[in-house]
Amino acid sequence: MKPLAPAAALALAPLLLLAGCPRHREPPGIGRRVAAGEVRALAPSADGEYLAYLDACAPLQARAVPAGTFTCDLRVVPSAGGEPVRVAGGVTTLPGGWAWSGEGHVLAALDQPDLATGEGTLVAWVPGGPPRRLGEGVGYWAFARRGRLLGFVWRGQLQLWRPGAEAVPLEGVDRVATFEFHPRGEEGSPLLLVRQVPSAGAGLLAVTPGRKPVRAGGPTGDYAFSPRGDRFAFTERSGEGYALHLAGSAAPGAPGPALGEGIADFAFSRDGARLAFVAGMAPGRQGDLWVAGGPGKPVRMAAGVGEMRWATGAERLAWLEGYDPRARSGAIATGAPGEPSPPLARNVSSFVIAPAGDAVAFLRHSSQGGYSVDLELARGGKPVPVAKGVFGFDFAPGGGELWFRTACTRSSEACELWSAPVADPAKARKIADGVKSFEFDRERPGRLLLGWSRQDRVALELAVWEAGKLTPVDSSAVPGSAAFLAPGGRRLAWAVNDPKRPGVYVADLP
Repeated sequence: MKPLAPAAALALAPLLLLAGCPRHREPPGIGRRVAAGEVRALAPSADGEYLAYLDACAPLQARAVPAGTFTCDLRVVPSAGGEPVRVAGGVTTLPGGWAWSGEGHVLAALDQPDLATGEGTLVAWVPGGPPRRLGEGVGYWAFARRGRLLGFVWRGQLQLWRPGAEAVPLEGVDRVATFEFHPRGEEGSPLLLVRQVPSAGAGLLAVTPGRKPVRAGGPTGDYAFSPRGDRFAFTERSGEGYALHLAGSAAPGAPGPALGEGIADFAFSRDGARLAFVAGMAPGRQGDLWVAGGPGKPVRMAAGVGEMRWATGAERLAWLEGYDPRARSGAIATGAPGEPSPPLARNVSSFVIAPAGDAVAFLRHSSQGGYSVDLELARGGKPVPVAKGVFGFDFAPGGGELWFRTACTRSSEACELWSAPVADPAKARKIADGVKSFEFDRERPGRLLLGWSRQDRVALELAVWEAGKLTPVDSSAVPGSAAFLAPGGRRLAWAVNDPKRPGVYVADLP
């Protein structure tokens, strides 16, 4: 195993010195401040043109929320710099209170939500104008995954809103609880799947504007479109549990017979050609893993499955069978219908399958020579050990390398970061010391954002790693706030909580 390259070690030295010496004069970093304030969270628009952030925060004291929750003002500022705009108030730091559109830069949020009911005033903002109030008492809302279409439930009715127009109620659709847009947004049909409230039978409707809604199922639990939107699956109440059904989007009112009973989970493969599900769940019993979609009936893959996951780029699965929910562990296996899939290792608690499905990495709990949680890798055969005492691991976006943290101190706040070639994990190399977090740039393979946890405040020292070189970014970033900006990740945005220079920052990357 090779040590960190000298050039990278020199680039990292200021950051590590900073972590151990709070009185050290902090460098300003490489960014420019585009908004001042004590920022708690930050998120860029899909096109990278705008940055939404929470500031002017106050602690929220309530039994129903986790400790450390804040209520804040939501503001937005151009990533190139400009005057910030206040969009909403009373927005919490909990997930789900605000979101960007799937394309462009439309921002929506619940203003002054009631934590007991989850309802608030839905506001939407587009550049060039003030925030627009769309409805009061809104509890459920979501953007389409493509485009800028926003849907929300107001007084039991489903409303659709597009920038520059009025919100339009969908006729014949009432007592709505939740909904999901077609993956292609307004280009898809039906446009939405809608689940009604329990008092209306919790039925599932397939809805296309301008047409009569089609009832697709009875009392519904979970539901989801396939990735291409040509089919959808849903669970329907059956006895003491739920049965799984599959329907074509072209004929939503004619679902096929139940694929299984006692459904615990289901998931489409990357192209939607296959549907994996765990059926036969009952008190004291884990369900079995099945896969439907090929010729004939569903194929049984394994028994007593607790977790299952599709590869993102292949028709292959990984799962934990013989699962013990008390220990949260089982035997790892991987495969596809029609091929043998023997267990690869036991006492496994966490796993990741490579994008191409040709490898699986996992944590095995071992008591030999003392308790340890060890990282292993299986690639078409017997697993091989990679490292002992691992906290956090993932495949690189291309699947050719496995990255992981090990040799941790400070309650896993500071770890060695390593990268191992999947083809030959024995050639793993150490990237950096004392690392708290690592995040891949999904649009630029081979580039990562690294974070080092400070000891004097809740903050990270950030650097970008690429081709063996570390570029220091900042010495006091708000954890979870940094993001590569579209298009192409040529810029980075983050929030700073250094009391002398708090705010939102943006930097051009080399």
